[in-house]
Amino acid sequence: MALGIFGIMFGFMSVVSILGLLVLFLVKGEKARRISLYAMAVWGMAIAAFYGLSLPGNWVGGQILAWGLGLMSAAGIAVCAGAEGEVRRQAASVLVALSIVGGILKLFSII
Repeated sequence: MALGIFGIMFGFMSVVSILGLLVLFLVKGEKARRISLYAMAVWGMAIAAFYGLSLPGNWVGGQILAWGLGLMSAAGIAVCAGAEGEVRRQAASVLVALSIVGGILKLFSII
């Protein structure tokens, strides 16, 4: 029973991540892009928290990796907040996308 719930949760997290990343990179409006960037950065931090808190206390390396992935999302927000050009906004989007993809792959034990 519990494994079915976890399967549904992982499926939901994957769908939200894929759709969010598509919106992040395909939206044209500046305000919508900024909102999607902030929402996906929070989602990336939540994924990192799920992964980091699910590990035992003595798996320090995995926890550091998880929190590092969450910090990549925070760095994306920091880069976006100080962004003046399109290149910096794209860099913020890439940081957030890497955080989300890395977190999902770690949750599924692929990497």
